[in-house]
Amino acid sequence: MSRPDRLIKTSRLVVRTAWVANRILLVALVVGLGLSWAFSKQFAEWVLDGNAGANLQSAMTGARWLIVIGILGSAATDRILVALAQMIATVSAGDPFVRENARRLQTIAWALFALQLLDIPAGLLGRFYPGMGSAAPSDTISIVGWISVLMVFVLSRVFAAGSAMRDELEGTV
Repeated sequence: MSRPDRLIKTSRLVVRTAWVANRILLVALVVGLGLSWAFSKQFAEWVLDGNAGANLQSAMTGARWLIVIGILGSAATDRILVALAQMIATVSAGDPFVRENARRLQTIAWALFALQLLDIPAGLLGRFYPGMGSAAPSDTISIVGWISVLMVFVLSRVFAAGSAMRDELEGTV
């Protein structure tokens, strides 16, 4: 078996595993959000675990918002993994430079952009809901994340131009 074949098979397995794990996470977050209202007393105990002096309402509201942000992040991650799996399939088939992959890269770029935007409300949770204490995410902005967004948008343009040139070249032969 050649090295590229192993890379493709490994990539396919990793992306598929991540996709399944992400879907399980998404379902768990949606169910957890619903259960946070259905079992409000137990949710309150869980939220206050180890932080008895916290403002209960602030902590519960912040935790629910964190779950909502998690749901949105998981949905964006799903878009990335589906598009990546489709791209891996075209590489495996021996034809990666197709217009669809340019669109898939653009989908990935928009999903990465959404994930970067979700860092903003996530970072603000600790300020608006101080009852969350150390459970609140940090409010740092990822420069590498934003550069990655730009890089994937540029790569989608490169793929689009490359596939257009390829189509044009095939039309002249």
